[in-house]
Amino acid sequence: MKFLVTALLISLLVSMGEFNANAGRQEPALKLSFDNSAARYVLENPTRALAAQRDTIWNSFEGYRITLVWHEASSFPVTWEIWDRGLKRFLEDTSLIRKTLELADSLKIKAQRERDLIAQHISSYLNTKAAIDASVYFVAFTTPYAFCVEQNKIGIDITAEEWSFDTDCILNTVIHEIYHVGFRMNSPDYHYIKNDPVDEETFIRFCYAYLQSEGMATYVSYKALGLFPSDYKHTDFDLLEDDSQVKKAFSYIGMLLDDAKTLAIDSLLKEAWNVGVSERAFYLAGAHMARVLEEKHGSEFLAGLVSKGSLEFAREYNAIATNDYAIALMPF
Repeated sequence: MKFLVTALLISLLVSMGEFNANAGRQEPALKLSFDNSAARYVLENPTRALAAQRDTIWNSFEGYRITLVWHEASSFPVTWEIWDRGLKRFLEDTSLIRKTLELADSLKIKAQRERDLIAQHISSYLNTKAAIDASVYFVAFTTPYAFCVEQNKIGIDITAEEWSFDTDCILNTVIHEIYHVGFRMNSPDYHYIKNDPVDEETFIRFCYAYLQSEGMATYVSYKALGLFPSDYKHTDFDLLEDDSQVKKAFSYIGMLLDDAKTLAIDSLLKEAWNVGVSERAFYLAGAHMARVLEEKHGSEFLAGLVSKGSLEFAREYNAIATNDYAIALMPF
């Protein structure tokens, strides 16, 4: 089972050019495009999308193609419960269609206006000058509300209730997903996430890599609240501010690493999904690790750990962590 790890008609494009931050330092170029053709077609043709054209839509638009990639990679079966329920709700209250399309347009304007700020923020947590190219596809009524697949393709369900029609809420999540693109380009451990673990060692390395990947992406988007404050924060941000939830996340990670010694790989992968993803342990524990490291050593040091790998990330964190929050390190 693989883990998570986000076309053809009307598109809304935002091009982000190279951003030069402080004098003497060149930040990596960030090129970001938004395509809302899939979501727009569904929202403008809800009756047809509900029945006659459903399969055609999912096979025609890039936004839905990558959604199917997410389903396959995460071994999450495709069902039509969310699709049917969402379309029926929007047909009953057509004002939701107007508000959602206005949200997409507002996001385009804001992303254009703030493109340099977004580029600067993301690049400050990536110790690289390499160009980053990411494409964001808006979809409607899907199981995942935000995801990143195929290295640099991001899916955002513009109809998800998580957004509360707030552009800043979406931008913070988009920053999370864009950061994954940069992380994948620069981490020496990305192959531990991309490929299925096959034994105890690769599963443990998978856990370390996921801690750094999801933890850094969560922390970078959490820090973006200072740039794009929203009353509708992602649940992870509230959990990160709850010490009891953070401590529980570390206990889950410890359990996963202990179970790696005895459980079969299929059972380990199910457990990793249940506690690491569904219970957010990878996200919360990893984000806490990033926060502690930045507070102690600064953002440049934290960014440099991406290219040094997840074991170094864990070692540097453990050097300053208290016992209740330390990560077990295996002698690889």
